[in-house]
Amino acid sequence: MGAWNNQVKQLQRRMQPLPPKKNVGIKGVVGVVIFILPGVLFVFILLVTNLFLTLFTTPPPMSSYKDWEITSDFPAVGQKYLPIYQEAGQKYGVPWHILAAIHKVETDFGRNLSKSSVNAEGHMQFMDKTWVGWSYPGGTRLGDLPDHVDVTNLDLIKKYKGYGVDADGDGVANPYDPVDAIHAAAKYLAANYQDGEDWFARDGAIWQYNHDYENYVLKVKSYAESYAMPVQKGQDIEVAAGSFIWPLEGGRITSKFGNRFHPIKKVYQYHSGIDIGKPANSPIFASHSGVVIESRSSTGYGWKIIIDHGNGYQTLYAHMEDHDVKVRAGQRVQKGDVIALVGSNGWSTGPHLHFEVRLNDQLLDPLTLVQPTITTQRE
Repeated sequence: MGAWNNQVKQLQRRMQPLPPKKNVGIKGVVGVVIFILPGVLFVFILLVTNLFLTLFTTPPPMSSYKDWEITSDFPAVGQKYLPIYQEAGQKYGVPWHILAAIHKVETDFGRNLSKSSVNAEGHMQFMDKTWVGWSYPGGTRLGDLPDHVDVTNLDLIKKYKGYGVDADGDGVANPYDPVDAIHAAAKYLAANYQDGEDWFARDGAIWQYNHDYENYVLKVKSYAESYAMPVQKGQDIEVAAGSFIWPLEGGRITSKFGNRFHPIKKVYQYHSGIDIGKPANSPIFASHSGVVIESRSSTGYGWKIIIDHGNGYQTLYAHMEDHDVKVRAGQRVQKGDVIALVGSNGWSTGPHLHFEVRLNDQLLDPLTLVQPTITTQRE
């Protein structure tokens, strides 16, 4: 920006009228015009170019995992990779189920990691030079590199502009690491995607991944369409504050929202929700209809579930055991559906449900939205 301002100032100085010391004549005027004209044209071209880019340049494609519902056809073996597909898809703007379908076609979700006939390798079957960069000297015409070349070396990948990614931050970009490989595949697809085109088009992004349209692209399409379906935006429910339900059958509030003395850390700390005591294995209900956006283990929460209800509302349920969870990310649930059973996982002193509510990413006291049913509160 500083260089741009200096250029403009220099051109402005060039365009200042000459001091009226003497009559320069026609030749002088022509000379001045010839002198300043290139500068004026330069400024004009820059301004027009900037305006064009602002008005007509489209951002990279974006895809939220909230836009797609997982189907019952998505195999259990692929579900352990679902958070990786969703994270990579969200980062690079690639629908998560396309990444899942490619993973299925390439290596059957990592169950067949042998090299291909042309030496493509890893979870998503990358050629060495696609991973490291095609400007790397040497190698075969198809992109295979000698064994002594360390394809996981981040410096090499950066230097030769490859698609390898160190997505898990362990210092290497390993095609046999599913996190790295799936993120690299998403990066490659995004780089070859033209905004607005069909992902499965001839000469499209997936065709660029593998140039066999009939036996590869259409196969990926078939799997992808069986794994997920688009969320019907027009069917979003109107969420009102009074329409949430209590997430348990009764129970006792053992810790309220706000500042409290943490029973494990032994310090005063802000409590982001309410704790509801209830015997282990008691059913936990979705407080409202929506889409599960997280269903995973975490240190403090134990297993946690987050449901997005639309209109900015989200609810969180925590401390369940993994084997007692009934829903997974991407699944649509209805108000009152059993989503898990009460447990005591994570930072917990006994069986209970930790229940949170957020509106536009701001914590709310759940008791402002829903009142206990058949319960006694501990003051």
